[in-house]
Amino acid sequence: MIDLDSERLIEKMDELERYLRELEEYLPPDEEDYLKSGMRKRACERAFQLACENLLDICNLIISEEGLGIPTDSKDTVRKLGEHAVISKSLASGLEELIGFRNLIVHQYGRVDDSRAYNYLYEDSKDFYEFLEAIEKYINSKSESKK
Repeated sequence: MIDLDSERLIEKMDELERYLRELEEYLPPDEEDYLKSGMRKRACERAFQLACENLLDICNLIISEEGLGIPTDSKDTVRKLGEHAVISKSLASGLEELIGFRNLIVHQYGRVDDSRAYNYLYEDSKDFYEFLEAIEKYINSKSESKK
């Protein structure tokens, strides 16, 4: 294993947290308010997209440093961390869904159902926080094993 670049990982984790705070700030507690405002919807989608991209950056840093192979796509990037016990397999599965939703938004594979998007952004973004906790534990375990 190559030495873990924990400083770079922490930087990316901080960025991810910043985008999650923005998402929470933009996302209204009421779905109807979300549905009425095109600008608010786009701001939420963009904050979510940036959060996903940071999550993928974190995954790719770990994959590269641990020599876990080359992911076939963005979902496989998350899956590899689950397969190698960096994160739980159940979390990896939930994050794959988040990445799928991000792909739908970014690549416009189809029309986004705004009501479904709201529920997705409101309910499923908790997986980001679980991911951050798991990566923090991973960094700590790597630091401890160096001692």
